This record gives sequence, C-alpha cells and structure tokens, in this order.
Amino acid sequence: METPKEYHYTYYSYEEWGRGYFGSRTCRCLPKEDVKYFGSFGDKTFKPTQKIILKDDYATREEAILDEVILHDYFEVDKNPHFANRAKQTCTGFSYFPTKEQAIENGKKSGNNRKKTGTGICGFSKEQRVINAKKADKTNRKNKTGIYSITPEQRREYSKKSGKIGGQKNKELGLGIFTLTKEQMSENGKKTAQNHMKNKTAIFALTTEQRRENGKKAAEVNRKNGTGLFGLSAEQRSENGKKNSAKNKENKVGIFALTTEQLVENAKKGGAISSKIINAQRWECCETGYISTAAGVVSYQRARGIDTSKSNRRRIV
Repeated sequence: METPKEYHYTYYSYEEWGRGYFGSRTCRCLPKEDVKYFGSFGDKTFKPTQKIILKDDYATREEAILDEVILHDYFEVDKNPHFANRAKQTCTGFSYFPTKEQAIENGKKSGNNRKKTGTGICGFSKEQRVINAKKADKTNRKNKTGIYSITPEQRREYSKKSGKIGGQKNKELGLGIFTLTKEQMSENGKKTAQNHMKNKTAIFALTTEQRRENGKKAAEVNRKNGTGLFGLSAEQRSENGKKNSAKNKENKVGIFALTTEQLVENAKKGGAISSKIINAQRWECCETGYISTAAGVVSYQRARGIDTSKSNRRRIV
C-alpha cells in the first residue's frame, strides 16, 4: 500500500480579537484541509478559532522548523504576552525564556562571537543583507508564499488587528513608545524628520510635484472608500476642529504660539502677497471691453449702470 504524502507547513493560529500562536506542522492531507489543528500549545486559556497557512511548500519538516525558529525569535514569543507560545522553538527543541541578565549576557556573547568569526548576519555586508532581503521578498511574491499567500485585504485586516492588540498590550505594560514622555516623543520625531531631510529619505526623497500627486491620490482613495477625513460627517469634522483648536490654544501651539505682534506681521505679509496676486490679474467688461482689475471693472460698470454680475466680466490674465 502506498504511503500517503507528507506536507510540511508553518502557520499562525489566533483567537478572534485575542492572542496568537506560531508553529510548524506535518500532515498527510493538504495543509489547507488541515482545519482542525491549531497548535500544540499547553495554555488551556488559549482558544484559537482561525488559522493562516504562512508557507506550505517545504521539502522537509526541518526546513519548516527553521522558519518557525525565525518567527519565534523575531516576535519573542516566549515573553510577548500576545502569544500563547510559552517557549521559543530551536533546531534542537524548545528554548525557555532566561532571566533578563542571562539574556543580555548570552546576547553579548553571541554578538561578539559572530563579529569575531564573521558568521551569521555579521558575515554579510549591509549591501548583501539588503540584496538577500529583496531576493527573499521576490521569491515569496513569485511563489505567493509568506505574507503574499494572503490577499492585500487580509493583510490590512490582520495588520489592524495585531496593531490594535499589540498597542493595547504595550500601553498596559508601559512598553515601546509608551515608555517615553510627551516631550521625548516630540524630540524623537523632530530628530527623525531632520535625519530624513538631511539624507533626502522618506517624504523628502520626493519632489514637491510627487508629494502633491501622492496627496491627491490618497485623497481620492479616501473619498472613494469613505475613510480618513471623508469617513466623518460635517458635524464630526466641525467638532474635531473645535477640539483641536482648543487643544492648540491650551498648549500654545500652531497659531496660538505666536504673539499679537507676530500675528499682525504675518497678516500684513499675507495681505501684501494676496494684493500682489490680485492686482496682477486683468479682467474685461463683456459689454464695453474695458480692462482693469476685478474691482476696477466692477467700479467702472457700477458708475455707468452696467450689470455687475460675474457673468458680465471675464478674466483675461
């Protein structure tokens, strides 16, 4: 009798709006048909109902385990409260979370050894690491594996869920960005912006025309999908505007950061610029052909009893 074929795959099982679990699995049916298996977790409080097949074309179980190791290391599943994994998978078994001091010491030793011997990631130059990452991404995109095995809509949905859950956990535990004060976050933001400006990266890598074009596209998408500003009613926008204005006034930012003298000076400058633009325009009376500024044409028409409506004058310059 022929032995059924074995399939090896990695997966992510999760609770609806709850925790998740990374694992690898060998089965004798197609991975997408292995619907009743959600992991070998020991946490009885973890009740997963959904499962995503991350990759299902491994030649051996060892290859699947190697990817599981990478996932466990990257997400630190043994200490991240979002995951039901109590230990990290290694090539030889499971690795349990050491003390903070042991972890720091082990990390230093491992890093120093890799630097000394030029092994691991230290065996590659920065350029090589970038090239390898691009190759891996290209392969996954071509084979529709990894993140490309799910649709853009699914990726957005999973990203929203994990981001919301991770953000809530970090806030509860005082981790990540929540370890910083308001002033520190502001300072970090300024430094990041200055670095991007200096290196011409991120938004500063784009020309003014490209940024304007991207802004139009984003606005059109938001308008079409009813998201962002277009997801709010006129009343909600008005209310948000009032709240932001009150907050700016309280924190003395934006227009409220300026003195009365500065406001007057800015108004004069703005008025001078507007006046220059308006006075450079030329309008023509449709009945007589008289040419002047818009205000000049209206005054001319009014003095002669000519209709002063907009339809009776046209801009020529």
